Amino acid sequence: MLLIMRPGLRLVGVSFPRQAWILENPLLWSLGLWLWMALIFCWMWVLVSLLWAYLPAHRISTMLQSGLMLIGATLAIAGTVTWMAALPSILPLQSVNELLPLVDGLALGLLGAGAFIGGIVTTWIGVDLMRLSPIAATWCALCVAAGALLIPTPFLLPFPWHLLAAALFWLGWCIFLGLRRRLPSAYPEMSQIKTL
Repeated sequence: MLLIMRPGLRLVGVSFPRQAWILENPLLWSLGLWLWMALIFCWMWVLVSLLWAYLPAHRISTMLQSGLMLIGATLAIAGTVTWMAALPSILPLQSVNELLPLVDGLALGLLGAGAFIGGIVTTWIGVDLMRLSPIAATWCALCVAAGALLIPTPFLLPFPWHLLAAALFWLGWCIFLGLRRRLPSAYPEMSQIKTL
């Protein structure tokens, strides 16, 4: 989908071809951004599942991580929705050349802030999983690397190369989790207790 949407995602130096592509392919533009929202939701869901399965829920940091993750996901989804709804609606207007940088700036600002907060939380959760869970630390390093690559997003957008690297690390982490028959028990000592 990224390759199909590429003409609409290029922001630097290609304003008119980008506008034409989005006007000609509004369905592809919307479907691609719906896919991005699904990916943001899945990122949040995987982290919340691991967070609440392996880290003690009564810790203040666990509750703070959950809240910050929701804030980061909300900001990223707001940026995606800004692009999905506002961008196609301003393209037919006469003042598109004045409004386009405004909409792009708002969307990139929201996406950057969401990725910044999400990167910090992803790194923080990955480090906590390394320290406190039975999941191998070498595999948790993929989660930490993905989060660390998200942190500089507000300063590097509109250039997305670090986001592609973060997505590859995250994909490796998810493939590792997905190929396991089951995740290790959060409390292995409980399996050794015999019932009377």
